[in-house]
Amino acid sequence: MTILVIGATGNVGRPTVAGLLAKGESVRALSRSADNLASLPDGVDGVIGDLETGDGLVEACTGADKLFLITSNGETETARGLRAVQAAISTGVQHIVFLSVADPGKEPAVPHYRAKLPIEDAIRNSGVEYTFLRPNFFMQTDLSVIPVIREHGVYAMPIGSIGQNRIDTRDIVDCAVRVLTEDGHAGADYHLHGPDTINGPKAAEVYGKHFGRDVFYGGDDVDQWGKPVEAFLPPWLLDSLKKMFLGQQLNGGVADAAAINAASVAVGHPLRTFDAFVAELAD
Repeated sequence: MTILVIGATGNVGRPTVAGLLAKGESVRALSRSADNLASLPDGVDGVIGDLETGDGLVEACTGADKLFLITSNGETETARGLRAVQAAISTGVQHIVFLSVADPGKEPAVPHYRAKLPIEDAIRNSGVEYTFLRPNFFMQTDLSVIPVIREHGVYAMPIGSIGQNRIDTRDIVDCAVRVLTEDGHAGADYHLHGPDTINGPKAAEVYGKHFGRDVFYGGDDVDQWGKPVEAFLPPWLLDSLKKMFLGQQLNGGVADAAAINAASVAVGHPLRTFDAFVAELAD
């Protein structure tokens, strides 16, 4: 069986490729960059292609049995995802696994969530078997604020006071590998959560415990959060991320016991905790 991974060099795609290779699968990866493909493990069949133009997509999909589709955030995300789905349909891919989000249609609207809705619709209407992975807020999103925590004692991610059952990306990867290598997952929507609910003040408390210093929550001001990163993020994405945080502050992302248990079953093992994630960073 040949599995194509689109988005293979990102935070979820790269370890998924490694996990599939460890299972003995034939893995193909699509990237615009030959250097990125060269950085993947030995044994990966790298294909140069571009979701923006569609170049290389048919070649990448030809002969693939399954597709793991990861679309990066951006104004053109919907168009890029639809090109990938169309190429998969036209070449006879048998199963599409799409990394989506928990509730892309939820209000208030978050543009980089809404961008996934047409991709989901195209997959559902394709006649191809599919599985959707719907992760909660990633623990690894915090990696961008670790220097601020270490240097200034401030947890600067404006996630609010309700909290989310944040998921370790390694658990997302483990679920993806299971879905891509086992039967019985067609038509499934896997909502992936972590085992504990983490809000802004609680995150600061956990970082303080493991980093050995006082850490305070920086508050809910999304404009203040955006100032240090506005020089690096495109305006569309910066605006979308601010709306995401405002939505988290309003609605949270809390999972009940049944949903947490279902996530553990989908992942295939006990879920990694936020405390363990932060302890690893401290080490």
